[in-house]
Amino acid sequence: MYRYALPAAVVSLAALPAVAQDCTFTTECYESEPCQDTSFSLTTMLDDAKLVTDFGDLIVIGVKSEGRVTTVFATGEGAEYLLSRNGDVARFTAHSNDGPTSITYMGTCEGEF
Repeated sequence: MYRYALPAAVVSLAALPAVAQDCTFTTECYESEPCQDTSFSLTTMLDDAKLVTDFGDLIVIGVKSEGRVTTVFATGEGAEYLLSRNGDVARFTAHSNDGPTSITYMGTCEGEF
């Protein structure tokens, strides 16, 4: 019996969707300064509890879903981070621990949580 249960369990896990998504941000807004064009991306890897960015990995400390909005809370050296997504529309905000100062990125995400 166990000989058949284990392969079935492995097949079931393989069919689950990956808990990751790629996000691309094209607008950056720093405090009250005018927003600018940018090219910034990140990948969420919720199975590994991290956000992978160009400047290093961030540790995911919480995820909240309410209606169509999913919010990921993360931490890293020198700042706290918030990624919010509704459909493909996304916002990523960094809050400096030296501030308060913040940078907001506007863009899109593809993939599923």
